[in-house]
Amino acid sequence: MSLTPFPSLITEDHIRDELTRLFDAGPEAGLVIRVYGENSLAGSAEAVATFRELFASLRMYDTSPKERGEILVDAPSKSTLTSALSVLGREEQQKRILDYILTTFGRRLIDPLAEILDTTPSGTLVSRLRVTRDLMLAHITDLRMTAESQALISDDLHKLLTDEYLSMLAEHEERVQRPRVAQLAQQILRLIGSTFHRALRRWPAHAEPIAASIARRHQGQVPLREIPVLLRNHITTGIEEFLWIETSAEIEGALRHLLAEHKGVMPINTAINLDRSTYREFADACWAIIKENC
Repeated sequence: MSLTPFPSLITEDHIRDELTRLFDAGPEAGLVIRVYGENSLAGSAEAVATFRELFASLRMYDTSPKERGEILVDAPSKSTLTSALSVLGREEQQKRILDYILTTFGRRLIDPLAEILDTTPSGTLVSRLRVTRDLMLAHITDLRMTAESQALISDDLHKLLTDEYLSMLAEHEERVQRPRVAQLAQQILRLIGSTFHRALRRWPAHAEPIAASIARRHQGQVPLREIPVLLRNHITTGIEEFLWIETSAEIEGALRHLLAEHKGVMPINTAINLDRSTYREFADACWAIIKENC
């Protein structure tokens, strides 16, 4: 005895009508949907289940004129947020974060040293010394002294601040100061790297509390369109605050001590005020990693 198959629960007309309702598409839109599987017949159980899942997903984004309205979805749970934040605990991702920090933050703190490092005899230091000498000679006339006195001062300055003397000063900077400045730059870079590395190692213990805090603020259902902005704002704020608390005071204190040891190289008040907005850049970079891996 042969069994007569039941008629398909979802026909091509049903599919066409549903897509028209969801997307306001008509025959002229040229929209084609195919379902592939072991059994791709339109009436198969696999095809029916696939289409049901497709329709359930599409209805979340239903913007048809008849049923247009705010789409509400469940706010991300603590476990979901913890899983997303835990991405930053992976070693390969922490390497990426540290690379970004050392490249951007490190350079910003070390850039003030660049001018000191450029001390070659034919470099900018010699040029600045010569400009300073010329300005001193030009300002002699502002003293309103007699012509004879002005000539004496000018002649003495010319004898003292010769091109050879200024080149000798630049050579001294090159021979003595450059190694000291280069060493200081390396110490600053090592300080930044070590401090942020320790902070990132502590990240896994902080991911869950941050996720719990975000989950407490947003419970129940929230508008779907607000989810991306909401998540980014809260996650980046949490990361920024974590990195700031864990590193800023330590780096500032260590920098003051380090620069005090090298006060002959650069002023102690240089490069010790960390910019909080830079930490927002770090948080944005971390968000990009989370979004890429979730």
